[in-house]
Amino acid sequence: MADGMDWESHWGFTRLPWPSWRSPSLHSRCRCSSASARVSKRRPSPSWSHSERSPVKDDEDLKMTSALFDDVAVGALHLKNRLVHVATVGNYGLDGLPTEELIAYYARRAKGGVGLIITEGVSVHPSSQPNPTIVHAYDPAAWPGLVRLASAVHAHGVPICLQLWHVGRQQLWGPVGSPWGVSAAPDALSGVVPHVMSIAQIAELENAFVDCAVVAKEAGFDGVEIHGAHGYLVTQFLSPWSNTRADAYGGSPENRMRFLRNILQGIRGACGAEFVLDLKLSGSEFVAGGLTPDDTRGIIAALEADGLIDVVGISQGNFSLSLERHVPDMHFPPAPFAGVIAQTRPPQTKTPIIAIGRVMDRRTAEELVANGTADLIGMARALISDPDLPSLWRVNDDAHVRDCIACNVCWGAIHAGKRMLCIHNPEVGAEQSWEPAQRAAAPRTLHVVGAGPAGMEAAWVAASRGHRVQLWEAAGELGGQLRYLAALPGLGEYGGILAYQQARMGEYGVEVHCGHAVTRDELKAWAGQDDVVVVLATGSLPQPYPRVLAALEPLAPDDDRWWTLGAAEGDAIVFDEDGGYGAYGPAERLLALGYRVSIVTSRTDIGANLDYLSRIGLQRRLREAGVPVYTGMQPEAVTSEHLRIKDVYSGKPMMLAKPALTVWAGPRVANDALAETFGRNGGFLNLIGDAVSPRKIVSAIHEGQLLGRTL
Repeated sequence: MADGMDWESHWGFTRLPWPSWRSPSLHSRCRCSSASARVSKRRPSPSWSHSERSPVKDDEDLKMTSALFDDVAVGALHLKNRLVHVATVGNYGLDGLPTEELIAYYARRAKGGVGLIITEGVSVHPSSQPNPTIVHAYDPAAWPGLVRLASAVHAHGVPICLQLWHVGRQQLWGPVGSPWGVSAAPDALSGVVPHVMSIAQIAELENAFVDCAVVAKEAGFDGVEIHGAHGYLVTQFLSPWSNTRADAYGGSPENRMRFLRNILQGIRGACGAEFVLDLKLSGSEFVAGGLTPDDTRGIIAALEADGLIDVVGISQGNFSLSLERHVPDMHFPPAPFAGVIAQTRPPQTKTPIIAIGRVMDRRTAEELVANGTADLIGMARALISDPDLPSLWRVNDDAHVRDCIACNVCWGAIHAGKRMLCIHNPEVGAEQSWEPAQRAAAPRTLHVVGAGPAGMEAAWVAASRGHRVQLWEAAGELGGQLRYLAALPGLGEYGGILAYQQARMGEYGVEVHCGHAVTRDELKAWAGQDDVVVVLATGSLPQPYPRVLAALEPLAPDDDRWWTLGAAEGDAIVFDEDGGYGAYGPAERLLALGYRVSIVTSRTDIGANLDYLSRIGLQRRLREAGVPVYTGMQPEAVTSEHLRIKDVYSGKPMMLAKPALTVWAGPRVANDALAETFGRNGGFLNLIGDAVSPRKIVSAIHEGQLLGRTL
């Protein structure tokens, strides 16, 4: 999407300023000043490792004056700051029970200094089975794990609320035999038509929420959050879009609120006024006929007047095509729905409001508090990426924060039913066994060949352990494929990975040589030296495009000719055999330059390798731009005026105008030629990242981290 777009009228959100480091182009920022230069002078190795950061002092002169670190009252609780870990599924549970991995994840976030933790949703009733990893709070077998979870978080002086959840008709992840719903309308994404609950079954679920709140209190939790957002069961009652009942639970706003009100009244009566009641709502469902900010504001005001809520978190969207707004990716600006949250907030409300949705940097968080939009700042992905963010912000050490880039790798794993992970924090999901990297007993000399994400990660981690590290890059700049990716429209946040890695390399004294292609002779010379190890992180190369396209001379996604393209008019065709941003980043770049872009892919759909939420956004942007998409097609021939493509199933041909520019985004092959010099010796020579096999960025970074920690 073009940067000059009227975001507010188009999307219904306010565009706050971008954080200062996130400049539009990484190209001008990563240039080495000479062919051989140190990133910075070597500093003495700190007494703490990169994975066990310096303890935060309590001295008041270190404490920031920022309002983010004010003590805040939430019901009977007093939070030490305004930063809240908001709920996100991690897929760390097993057979309905909390695991030690799940407990360790939350304990690590508490250790990092957050003010309040709200857990992922737990199921309150057997009729809600979104996937096998969700904890069943109604099952007595879950009790010991819940007790350990609350205790582990309290050990760090942080309060914790358990989110109570019923998915209703939403069955995207794992349909149960007969899902319970409010009305007979199908789920917007899965198409599942639920069983319409009777009055008795509604009462059964109301009691189930209350019973699970009692379980939470007795297990040691400080409160519960009722998940009333994102199109789940509570939203299905509240929303006129999903609630078509004609009884006491449908029709008027008061009737549609009855289910939620009964739950809150029941919990208040059973657990008392000291037990915190948190409610999560969608400020807007962003669907025709759904909840609007006016509707949600009325719900909050009514429940506040009755003393039934202590805090409210405001998110966006539901399980429909507006799901993209639920976890906004890097194509959205910071806090894109701040305006909606402000509209949702009742005038003169005394109930603290949690702002949720792509609040990643301190400037944005401070602005939301300063202008009265929010009292508390909700974070999930930012604390996944760096659990120490609150402690680092508190002492004004932003430089050491591993910023979330909103790539949604975490949510891609979650929606695929896999355990949550982070693109550049390998500790995520491994907190239980993660140990600080130890200083090397016998420091060695490391030559890291290739300065992409894998090589840079291995370089700084190894250097942090005392190894003498030299990083060699054939190109004139650092970054590998990430450098190209970060220069494409909407993908500039990928530069945050490189910025973090470069900063750590400078901190630990990695010596960088740009514009130097390591040769076999150099490898042989290094092999003759004692205590020398070579890491090959040379990435991958594009495989040749089909010979039928030779006359068009297609660009590859990482072709240097991209840097010289200017504004133009004419037809462009992007062949997608990549399924990810390798195809669609260039497509959106060409749209921004003025080309009339078409997409051709042999696959049955586009964006197959993108996470579920980002794929919705991609579809939206391409359709808004009027981009023709030809699925199940492949190139067959080029004539003087036409490009002929054919259906991969029927063989039926189709003629397209011969394009002025063509992009081939296809499979890649490991750039491992140097490895053949020593027969891939695992002792002297180590391969990581795409040099092993072409994969995703997350694999490259995780392999670099692992190798750097173990050499």
